[in-house]
Amino acid sequence: MGELGGVVAEDVVITANLLSIANSALYGGYSRVASVRQAIARLGIHKTRNVLLGLTVSKWCNSVRVPAPWSSTRFNAHSLAAATMTDLIVKRLPSEHAEWAFMAGLLHDVGLPLMAVGLPEQFRAIMKDAGSDSQIIDRERELLGFTHLDLGAEMLAGWHCPPIVREAARFCECTEFEFEQPLNLGAAVKTASLLANANGISIFGTAKDENLTADLLEALDIPAPLDFLAAFKSEYTGLQACAA
Repeated sequence: MGELGGVVAEDVVITANLLSIANSALYGGYSRVASVRQAIARLGIHKTRNVLLGLTVSKWCNSVRVPAPWSSTRFNAHSLAAATMTDLIVKRLPSEHAEWAFMAGLLHDVGLPLMAVGLPEQFRAIMKDAGSDSQIIDRERELLGFTHLDLGAEMLAGWHCPPIVREAARFCECTEFEFEQPLNLGAAVKTASLLANANGISIFGTAKDENLTADLLEALDIPAPLDFLAAFKSEYTGLQACAA
């Protein structure tokens, strides 16, 4: 913990954000913490890792210049929402590789900004009037012969992410799958991404679909779905405030 605190303390912005989260209403105790080590102790290693991943990826995406109609703000919001949803799902259901849930949810669409930067003309054609993930994937296959999920998985391999995280990204290409227990990590990420979209946190816009949310939670058999959504809102809002 001391070693991690020393590394985090080298970045003033991340330090400030970590302290802000540790002192927030969600995690704050009777007294405020004033040091990185105290913040890590309050949040725990697992939550600290999730916060650092979210902040780092958001910072990276915001630094990438991507042509219209791309929105880094919506992409970051969706990625963070999918990561939070995935983490909450695996905490409530028997799941495989639950320790990688947040990372897999956060990075499942990382191939999209790569494609936008590397193949801007093709990207514009693919994204024009697109309204769903499946539509984008079909266009990518037709125009390029591969998808942003394939591209993202290759990049994750270059980042030395575990194979299960890369497999979860590729799983998101599936349009039909079953909820088996223990829950496959790819199924958890795909469902989390759909839930984020249904709650108006999508790269396509802010339209909500309460019926889809209810159907997905029922299919998952999530205990106390209203409590689940409340927990998501609280965690996501806290992380997004610091990642903004």
